[in-house]
Amino acid sequence: MVKTPIKAVVWDLDGTLIHFKIDFIRARCEAFKILKEHGIPKKHLSMQNGTIDTIVKSRELFKFKGLSSREIDSIIKIINDKVTSIEHEAAVDAKMIEGIDKVLDFAHKKNLKQAIYTFNTSKNTKISLERVNLLKYFDVIAGRDNTNNPKPHPDHLLYICDKLDVEPSEIVVIGDHARDIQGAINVGARSIGLLTRLARKESLEIADVVVEEKDIPSNLIHLIEDLS
Repeated sequence: MVKTPIKAVVWDLDGTLIHFKIDFIRARCEAFKILKEHGIPKKHLSMQNGTIDTIVKSRELFKFKGLSSREIDSIIKIINDKVTSIEHEAAVDAKMIEGIDKVLDFAHKKNLKQAIYTFNTSKNTKISLERVNLLKYFDVIAGRDNTNNPKPHPDHLLYICDKLDVEPSEIVVIGDHARDIQGAINVGARSIGLLTRLARKESLEIADVVVEEKDIPSNLIHLIEDLS
């Protein structure tokens, strides 16, 4: 069956377009400190779990403890403000992945719409992209602050598709993490896994195709050209 040509490319940010050194351990510790201060038992706070996953679980625990939605939102805002501050420190020191600007320029010249799909905030994302002179390529930037259900939940990509005025079948998602690819699968979009510096090869096996960092920009350009 012939697939619909793509009309848009949806990019993950960190590890896909840029590298930046977020102090994840510090961010997690700060989040856990706040959660413990508000009654979340230590047994529910594992450094093996991501900050976002822990916050989602903590929401349920807060509900079980009888806190109101307003009280829970207030606690989560304190955590988000602290984590966002740590992310901001990294955002101003972002480094572009070599050759990715050529891929973005190619997609732009092909009149493909382009969007960002990230766990970071939209504000810090813009700071990073300005730092590496890539902001001009994007029609939509969708961070965790633009959706109640971030990737791999379908809502994150569906929000982007709505803003771009395209169907999920008309996009390709490019990312270096299983969550990026699973998000694409969840809405019926196509996907390209990028095996860059910190990516785990086994986590990208669910992608339609995987490109290694050393093969950027040539292989990635060819794949986008084939899809469009």
